[in-house]
Amino acid sequence: MREEWFLSLEKMIDSDFAPNWNAWIGDRITQEDYRFVKEFESSVYSKKEVPSSVPPPWLILKIQKLKFTSSYFYERLNGISLPEEFHKIPLMTREDLQNKITEILPTDVDFSRLVVNPTSGTTGKPILAPNHPKAIGCYVPLIEYSLSRHGVELKKGHDHTAAIQLCHQNQTIVYATSHSLAEGSLFAKINLKEKEWKEKDHLQKFISHFQPQFLSGDPYAFETAMKMNLKYSPSALHSTALELEDNLRIALSDFFKCPVVNFYSLNETGPIAYSCPVHPDWMHIISEDLFIEVLDKEGFPAKEGEILISGGRNPYLPLLRYATGDWGEIQYGSCRCGDSFPKLKLLKGRKPVYFEDTKGERINPIDVSRILRKEPNILRHQFIQKKDGSYELNLSVYVPAQTEFIQKLESEFKSLLGSDADIRIKTDLPSDSGKIPVFLNETKEEKN
Repeated sequence: MREEWFLSLEKMIDSDFAPNWNAWIGDRITQEDYRFVKEFESSVYSKKEVPSSVPPPWLILKIQKLKFTSSYFYERLNGISLPEEFHKIPLMTREDLQNKITEILPTDVDFSRLVVNPTSGTTGKPILAPNHPKAIGCYVPLIEYSLSRHGVELKKGHDHTAAIQLCHQNQTIVYATSHSLAEGSLFAKINLKEKEWKEKDHLQKFISHFQPQFLSGDPYAFETAMKMNLKYSPSALHSTALELEDNLRIALSDFFKCPVVNFYSLNETGPIAYSCPVHPDWMHIISEDLFIEVLDKEGFPAKEGEILISGGRNPYLPLLRYATGDWGEIQYGSCRCGDSFPKLKLLKGRKPVYFEDTKGERINPIDVSRILRKEPNILRHQFIQKKDGSYELNLSVYVPAQTEFIQKLESEFKSLLGSDADIRIKTDLPSDSGKIPVFLNETKEEKN
């Protein structure tokens, strides 16, 4: 944090139009981390090795080394001859990341740099994903690369705002920071909810004053900003976290008068792919340190099926055939856009499902998950808005639920949905990982 960076950041924090900040965030990048990210950035732009359907030598070497530092890898690779029997390695699952994380962690890494960032839990029980500042830092060149592929080159420096992230949640962290990996460029995360601003027009004035080069967020936040008639034309919208429907992408591009870059990224894997500038339905794999497989329902390699990830740059969470739960189609070969890396098309990803409170206002499913993740007795959840306007919360619990537990949840949900909300809580949801919809809005006939 250089002095001139801090002075610029201070102006953003102390702005008359600033939201109600509630967190302090820094990138925690050391000089060694900085060198690591810059070397990684060079590999992203040079793209020396085009991924194929065959596990690359670097991956085989990496997992062979991990066999002796991770008990999880040792157990999974026992009796497996590499690389010939790579396909026989059992899949790493979300449940493994939830329940076996201490077995997965390699023993030869420095844990003093470990950062834990829980997922929002919109697809079930949250994962307490361990991460490293240098791996998180790699988001910066990957985002910049995806923007450059759409013709957007960012200006860097403390006198520029790189991006403002939009959220629309009942409660979330709101902060401003300076990115050392972007030469001190400013960044802010804000909440579109009116209660987060001192005056009703401050949201518009804050964005107009600091002129972010691009806006980031999920499709839900962008759609909300459009409906609020936010008057600002960035160089791009950078969308992640949820599936971006074609009709919404076109509407957003028309409204904000800029390209919409779709980004496929998971908290536990980091960025995976970005939308092709020529074929927006497809997304190119973004870096050569990931090996992607697609398996059909029987577990055999296929053109279309579940997406598996191996490799990655997070020293605390090496991935070994991690089953993402997302379904897609993979295509190898050259592309008219000029990117030679394989393309993915999500077929059954994380479609947004929205709810309404008793006053008809939209509710983000993340707000539902945030209430539930505070309760350690909950293993799995399913939330349904019924056609009659009532709500149904189905839970799988570790120990039998007491009356106080149910009453506390009812109070939390009435605070979110309205004091007159009719919510029925059941605790008979199966505890296994069967494929059931996590969120369902029967009034809109949406399924996820």
